[in-house]
Amino acid sequence: MQELYSALNEEERVILFALGAANNSPINTKTKLQKLIFLISNVFPDYKELIDFEPHHFGPYSEDIVVIVEDLIQLGLVESKGNQFFLTERGVDIFSQIRPAERLMRVIEDFKEFLDDLTNDEILTFVYVTYPEYIEESKRWDQLQGKRVNIAISLLKKQKISFDKAVEIAGKSAKDFGAILIQRKIKWRREPTP
Repeated sequence: MQELYSALNEEERVILFALGAANNSPINTKTKLQKLIFLISNVFPDYKELIDFEPHHFGPYSEDIVVIVEDLIQLGLVESKGNQFFLTERGVDIFSQIRPAERLMRVIEDFKEFLDDLTNDEILTFVYVTYPEYIEESKRWDQLQGKRVNIAISLLKKQKISFDKAVEIAGKSAKDFGAILIQRKIKWRREPTP
């Protein structure tokens, strides 16, 4: 097993780490897998250099990820059922023997948890607002713009983002967005200021 792990390149390892994180909880869509690796690569510049993302119909996209996942499936480390991806028993064995850097695993687990119960619309809106340079090829941005307030409210209610991030996603001023929350009788928890 150690030989197989040693033969994996860094791109394959980060996908193995992403799938194995959070007790091998599956990643439920191709979009979530792409965006998980994209978010990780924005925290760790080494991965940003290894995995090339470009603007695509559904936000940042890397053909490299598609190829790497197929390679990991061929190696018997990853399984795909429908759009769901997870480690096989062999993949779990390798994952349990390796010790990725603690900070890397913490970031991966945080992003995996963040994305877990989000809809594709919520993920895409979050990514497009946070990384607007990936909007240019989007097939969804025009449709999502009319949903920005509702998506921001949903993310806020799920406690996935701060009030300030919700304001940014909604595309409103803090005062206007706050008024919408009051009008809709939506309670939210504002983070205490230091």
